[in-house]
Amino acid sequence: MFRLILFVLFILNVFAEDINEKIVKLDIGTLRGEKYWQGDFYEFYGIPYATAPKGRDKFKAPLPVEPWEGILDAKNNNIGCEQVYLFEEEDDDDIILDGVEDCLVMNIFVPMVAKETNLLPVLVYIHSGAYSGGNGNMAKYSFVAKHDVVVVSFNYRLGFKGFACLGTEEIPGNAALKDQLAALKFINKYISKFGGDPKKVTLAGFSVGASMAELLVLSKAANGLVDKLILDSGSALSPFAINRDPINTAKNLAISMGYNNTEKIEDLNEFLLNATIKDLAVKSKNFYLTNSTFGLAPCIENVIGNTEPILTESPLITFHKGDYEKIPVLTGFSNMEGISRTVKFSDWSELMNEKFEDFLPADLAFDNVISKQAFIKEIKKHYFKDEEVGYDTVQEYIDYFSDSMFKYAIMRSAKLHALKSKRPVFVYEFSYVGKLNFKHQFMHKIKGASHRDQTAYILDFFEYTTKTSDMDTRDRMTTMWTDFVKYENPTAYESILIDVKWPKYTHEEQSYLEISNKLKVKKDLFANRYKFWDRVYEKYYWNPLPVGADKKSK
Repeated sequence: MFRLILFVLFILNVFAEDINEKIVKLDIGTLRGEKYWQGDFYEFYGIPYATAPKGRDKFKAPLPVEPWEGILDAKNNNIGCEQVYLFEEEDDDDIILDGVEDCLVMNIFVPMVAKETNLLPVLVYIHSGAYSGGNGNMAKYSFVAKHDVVVVSFNYRLGFKGFACLGTEEIPGNAALKDQLAALKFINKYISKFGGDPKKVTLAGFSVGASMAELLVLSKAANGLVDKLILDSGSALSPFAINRDPINTAKNLAISMGYNNTEKIEDLNEFLLNATIKDLAVKSKNFYLTNSTFGLAPCIENVIGNTEPILTESPLITFHKGDYEKIPVLTGFSNMEGISRTVKFSDWSELMNEKFEDFLPADLAFDNVISKQAFIKEIKKHYFKDEEVGYDTVQEYIDYFSDSMFKYAIMRSAKLHALKSKRPVFVYEFSYVGKLNFKHQFMHKIKGASHRDQTAYILDFFEYTTKTSDMDTRDRMTTMWTDFVKYENPTAYESILIDVKWPKYTHEEQSYLEISNKLKVKKDLFANRYKFWDRVYEKYYWNPLPVGADKKSK
């Protein structure tokens, strides 16, 4: 009897080990993941997907992943790429560099039902952070992994390491995009070993992550690697999505670090190659610029030597040509994206009254001062009713930045996808306000959803709520987003929480879903203000050119 009890205990122990960990064997090494304590999925953290180049090669494309011996316990969820954090006032001595150079790792969250014989769809997230911050661990992905999709997050190089662009052999540009491409290739090659379907990979992003996700999908370099696209609060056409003058951006950075400007590209190139990572990271940090950019951004590349460029023409040109892989798209924004700019309201309201032209989107290039001033006059009348920007016009201030920095570009992208592709396009406006929304100084008088608020109900940014309507909103959104991943249809199945059918957005029927306390199907989202902005963009859009080319082309 005693032997029988020991035998049963042994069997139970073996079984427990089997369900509490998952071993995945790849040709580059073996990984061990652990079962999430509160869900039926396994967590794999810190999986190397590429190798960051070092020394004088640090701005170049990533190198192949280096194989490892034995079993790698995939538990390290503290790896991030080099960055500094944003503070209002800081001394150089107080600035701490965080992150590591060997940061090109990904996290994979695998439902227990996923096997090589039962492949599940894959959802891949590109994180936000204004091109200079963030990492693949800035959110937890448990709420989407619980819906039986394999979820992936990853790091990419940040700041000038990721986005410096001189068009030289050493600094060709778009290192971060090339990291992201390497991650997609790794997923395509290995995700089936985890139980993910490499033919059903949805690429998603929020804020700048969304803009880069769309840039990748428009690039031939990513053909065959992505089969659906989710964009939350960002687009490849956003004013912040492309750096139109990357050499001048790099020059200004270098001068602020002591560079003696010689006007020679080779001297600037050499200075940046020898700059310290701390200095590069500090000067990369531009969360709030008046022209609706973050300073750094991807660039239009030149073909240099043996480098393989990702982005070689304006995304708008690619759209118009229709020369990209057509896939289903889910895209949208929060109803008051511009709340995110109220952080600078006190300073900016005064500056807008003094010199409004500094607050025009960076992707507009007027042919003369008269044209620019005429448009500024229109903005002041259309948004501010010719009143000064101040406390009484906070809502108008929010509306201006919502439209100019976010909404127009996102709607323009949606319209082009619907016009150029026969694949389904789904558009939403998020207006729900709960405890997970961005906290701002005007909450007593302004009620709306800010930039990226919708993502806080899909992912877990380490905020806590017990409010029933918050949890209902989270359940609605994670179900719709993952149903899109699975079925190309975000409302494939009705339920108590999802009681409408989300119609496709087409050129003829411009339907969309309003996501608030309830779901409502509406039409003609942002129609009137779109016309206001479209008229000026048709005339004055600054089409980005390859680095080093003549600066302005409309």
